[in-house]
Amino acid sequence: MRMALALTAALVAATPSVSKLILTPSQVGTGYVLLKRTDGAGVVNTTTMDLCGRKGYPSEHKRLDRLQVNYLKPQGRLGLSNEVVAYQKGGAAQALKEAEQHAATCPSTPVTTGEPGLPPLRFTITKIKDPRLLKGYLAVKVRVRGTINKKKIDETSYAVYQRLGDVLSGTYSFGENSPAQLQFVLHAAEQSAQNLLRGHNAGSPTA
Repeated sequence: MRMALALTAALVAATPSVSKLILTPSQVGTGYVLLKRTDGAGVVNTTTMDLCGRKGYPSEHKRLDRLQVNYLKPQGRLGLSNEVVAYQKGGAAQALKEAEQHAATCPSTPVTTGEPGLPPLRFTITKIKDPRLLKGYLAVKVRVRGTINKKKIDETSYAVYQRLGDVLSGTYSFGENSPAQLQFVLHAAEQSAQNLLRGHNAGSPTA
């Protein structure tokens, strides 16, 4: 019993501080403010990986700590969300691999989101590139079409996943479908990459 408690305590102590790796508003852009989310902290009753639906992500059970916040700008047309997650050993790499598989195999037929009351949606996922992101990253453009509450939707967003060791950062944008949104999310993702590197170099156990 004592050994189990000691191992648990050691694991908690070794978990990186996700709050220190999250983007600051100034990293996102001039005029942006940070907004807390009701589902933003912790791993209980929350979801990290939901690219092309929420099924097929066993890495969700390997999460140790998580923080997700939103960023908005008054009268701005683009919004951002940054999520930083600490995993058990090997969990972040597994999560990124699962996301890669979903991006490559996401069907054109309707996909159930997994949330009660929501009808199936169609996802079109297109990979994008940015050499300034961390090696092994996954960056995608996500087009979602379908009907919600009897209203047709056709929305475009972006998601960028990066990891360093057992820490994963997800950078997600939303807003008007324009080249500006792509530039916006890539800038934020590049800043997130720097945060992960700084955390690693400062001695955070993400090697």
